[in-house]
Amino acid sequence: MFSLTTSLALAAVLTLAPQDATPPESSVPAATESPAPSMSAPAEATAPAESGKRELSRITLKDGQELHGVVVRQDSQVVVLELADGDRMELPARQVKDIAVERNAQVRDNGEIWFQDPNRTRYLYAPTGMMLRQGEGYFSQKELFFSSLNYGLTDHITVQAGAVVPAWLLGAPGFNFIGGIKVGGSVGDRLHLAAGAQGLFLPGIGGMGGAVGFVFGTATYGTPDAHLSVGLGKPFTLTNSGGSLDSTIITTLSGNLRLSQRVALVTENWLMPTFIESGNSQLPMINSLAVRLFGESWAVDLGGIRVPGLSLPIPWVDFAYNFG
Repeated sequence: MFSLTTSLALAAVLTLAPQDATPPESSVPAATESPAPSMSAPAEATAPAESGKRELSRITLKDGQELHGVVVRQDSQVVVLELADGDRMELPARQVKDIAVERNAQVRDNGEIWFQDPNRTRYLYAPTGMMLRQGEGYFSQKELFFSSLNYGLTDHITVQAGAVVPAWLLGAPGFNFIGGIKVGGSVGDRLHLAAGAQGLFLPGIGGMGGAVGFVFGTATYGTPDAHLSVGLGKPFTLTNSGGSLDSTIITTLSGNLRLSQRVALVTENWLMPTFIESGNSQLPMINSLAVRLFGESWAVDLGGIRVPGLSLPIPWVDFAYNFG
């Protein structure tokens, strides 16, 4: 029943992914600022916003107040702003400190302003093909065991550092450490590709220490609000005596569907060939399904993981803090 539910969730994501709920990762413009028009400058009217796609701006007034809307006209005397509810506001140009393109929000067709989902680069554990922007990052605490920090060095390179902290507290010899890197970018408006590696360094492997992990590649189709990903991974082992890349290929099929401004449905499914047993025709797949509650700088995932052989799903809890 649980695996059937996750399959239905994936079908919903696949159906809705082409919808244009939020601008895709590659089309999010960099924030630019333009100073308030000078009173002595010649009047330069801005053409009204076109129907359909509308660029949202953040207007900062000299008294510190911030407004969000679509700038439909701007000259040396006045700035005309269209608000989310369709009303228009005329601001004296002398009161405007600056106007900046809003990278993290968008006006929807129904007039609502939705901030961009800061969790667009990840599912429950597997990554999407979308990338963090330079200076953007998040701290994640999974299942009270796995702590990690992900940070965008550039728009195309993300690094990860973390640890299984409880192992430190339980007297395990040495300190374990998790490190990773992800490199990627967008091809067109909806296709996002990424590749990378992640390793868990353990002091007890190979006598002096070593690492286990996997290299991966993933392709994501859709927008930050509705997307589907297919990933391939190969496990590896590193010890003092050398390293080896396992011949096993792990496949992941994951999806995300944003249901409202602060709620999304996330599913992640791992096809594990090494679980195949002689005479067992059941597909060796680990399924997961979770509800993601999130704001502009935080997220909580609540769900379950179905593991073959277990009668009940394993509860999944994850907290993330986003910054940048």
